[in-house]
Amino acid sequence: MTTTGPAVAPQPRGRLRTAAHLARRPRVRALLLYVGYMLTTFVAGLAVKAIVPHWSGTAQSLVTMIPLVVLVTVLVMRFGGWHAAGFTPPRQWRDLRLLVLPALLVFTPLVAGFAPVEPGLLTMLVVGYALTGFMEEAMWRGVIPHVLRPTGVLSSALLGSALFGAAHLSNILFRENPALVASQAVGAFCFGVGYAALRHRTGTIWPLMVLHMATDLFAATGAVPKIPILVAQDVILLVFGLILLRRPRTPANDAAPP
Repeated sequence: MTTTGPAVAPQPRGRLRTAAHLARRPRVRALLLYVGYMLTTFVAGLAVKAIVPHWSGTAQSLVTMIPLVVLVTVLVMRFGGWHAAGFTPPRQWRDLRLLVLPALLVFTPLVAGFAPVEPGLLTMLVVGYALTGFMEEAMWRGVIPHVLRPTGVLSSALLGSALFGAAHLSNILFRENPALVASQAVGAFCFGVGYAALRHRTGTIWPLMVLHMATDLFAATGAVPKIPILVAQDVILLVFGLILLRRPRTPANDAAPP
């Protein structure tokens, strides 16, 4: 009588082995997604500047976002789907009281009223910031946290926010001041930590998209100087986010996607 040993599962080869390896390395996957995002940004931005060099930086930036919106939409569907990215129904939302402070921060640029803005420019700002709110939240508080979920909530929030901040270095395409672009990257990291914590604690991305859009729009149209307001907002969001992320984990929090 012939006996056989236990069956050995076949090992993945070639591309399958590479895919399986990356699936076990969420940080590598997140970094590759960042690289793809940045390549799309630079290629689209350079193409727009070459095709319509006479357009304003605002108009060029708006057109550049179109392929990014398409890319992020594809990534959301590819990595977990809409629900995993935070596009959850209201019955699954939690701790919405935590949104009060970010909402108050949104309106601080308007304490002195609105600055005069031409209707055409205002239209571009509204459309552009609406696209930005969807694109950046879906990517950096949706796709990336889902990919980084195995690393833990705090690690996911910090690394995802670092990548979010680094993504703003592409603004050098539309602005000539490297110091300003670098400061925007640091500010985006601080902003990202606060919003990553809110994404984890509330279980939704919908209000974050609205707040993100309003933050950018009111900063651009409010009568209060933009840079001091944004710096103050970012510092407060960083501290707020770190406090939320340090809170002991609860079963309710564990049930939520990061």
